[in-house]
Amino acid sequence: MKIVYLASEVAPFFKTGGLADVMGALPKKMQELGHEVSIIMPKYDKIPVKYLEKLEWVARLESHGDIFNLVRYPDDKINYYFIENKALYERGHVYGDNDEDIQYAMFSELALRFLKEINLQPDILHCNDWQTGPVPYFLNVRYNNDPFYWDMRTVYSIHNLMYQGRFSKYSFERMGYDIGGYGLNFMEIGIGYADVVNTVSPTYAEEIKYPYFAEGLEWITNTKKIYGILNGIDVDEFDPEKNPDIIPFNKDSLDKKKENKYRLQEKLGLPKSDVALISLVTRLVEGKGLDLVSAVLENLLQYDAVQVVILGSGDRFYEDYYNYLTNKYPDKFKVYLGYNPHLANEIYAGSDIFLMPSRYEPCGLSQMIAMRFGTIPVVRETGGLKDTVHPYNVFTNEGNGFSFTNFNADDMLYTIKVAEGIYYDRPEVWKDLIRRNMEADFSWDKAAREYVKLYEEAKTH
Repeated sequence: MKIVYLASEVAPFFKTGGLADVMGALPKKMQELGHEVSIIMPKYDKIPVKYLEKLEWVARLESHGDIFNLVRYPDDKINYYFIENKALYERGHVYGDNDEDIQYAMFSELALRFLKEINLQPDILHCNDWQTGPVPYFLNVRYNNDPFYWDMRTVYSIHNLMYQGRFSKYSFERMGYDIGGYGLNFMEIGIGYADVVNTVSPTYAEEIKYPYFAEGLEWITNTKKIYGILNGIDVDEFDPEKNPDIIPFNKDSLDKKKENKYRLQEKLGLPKSDVALISLVTRLVEGKGLDLVSAVLENLLQYDAVQVVILGSGDRFYEDYYNYLTNKYPDKFKVYLGYNPHLANEIYAGSDIFLMPSRYEPCGLSQMIAMRFGTIPVVRETGGLKDTVHPYNVFTNEGNGFSFTNFNADDMLYTIKVAEGIYYDRPEVWKDLIRRNMEADFSWDKAAREYVKLYEEAKTH
């Protein structure tokens, strides 16, 4: 098959979250399976210079008085294309401007036009999140009379239904479309017009049928069939035997994992100790369960034999509170505000417990990375967290982590204490949990095979 991926961000060129990781890994796996793969994203000036300086000009188009260029990053296996327009995509930042509807409506249509300009005729257009929601609509409405596009089918992936791209009608009207009504919802358009729709875990695909998770779109998530395919992670990048940021270890050399813990403690200014080290690598926002964490964190620090490390940035309230706790409990708590991928790997490898109490989590990659590094997850049962973390059963010795159901701080605290109890009182069980997680398959192999089935399903439409 010929597959073209359309996304607003792709690792390693630009990343703010899990979408970029998926777009960095899934196309590579599809190429390995023998498919012809191309990717199109906007050319931001935030892309590192080492990539920008290698871009090659491919084609030029005009639209509404603006000039758009298509440029390509040289790669032997995947065609990486970027749509260039300085006014729209080179602003010193990405996302958040008042004209995002113009930015991504233009990106969606120009991507289709450039396909014809360079004679790239894919079987599948794989669109991702609200920024590419207009693509299935444009394909069905503006280009349905052009034979060049007749055999193209669209797959639309919802990575997070909370971010939908709600706008006035101005962007479409400016481009000559009249869809009636008063406003636009880019994600709703994508879901409605795509041939096949999926989201990034089986549990989340079911959850978004309910108003709590559907964010106002339950009318369409209950009428359109939505598949759930669990994301994978790059198991080579997060290989504890090969990752350059850590002391290498495997399931048979767990003493080296403990050395990573000691090194992390020394780096962060925490006392070298065998107490349970609990970590979070997360955006500091409400949806990640930070209200639960903040409600019980001081209780943990006062009464439990633990150290807690948080890496992330986000809402000022959380940042200020965690800075305060860092000063109040210098031997038990540290926060690093910002994002540092090298430190993140050290935290994944050096921690004992990884806490992820999300209110909603479509898939979640952090828990899989932590588990790959032998760090035991404590999570809330939602979305992909429920699909990947199975609660430990003391009677059957089954499971790979610890979980709680209700979005409740006391339930989370109780679950943390259960995990602490196993850590301190049953060290051999804890080692079994570590090995079990390190042996788990979080690769893209299974997901890629499921996406192939999804693409075949789309081709029958």
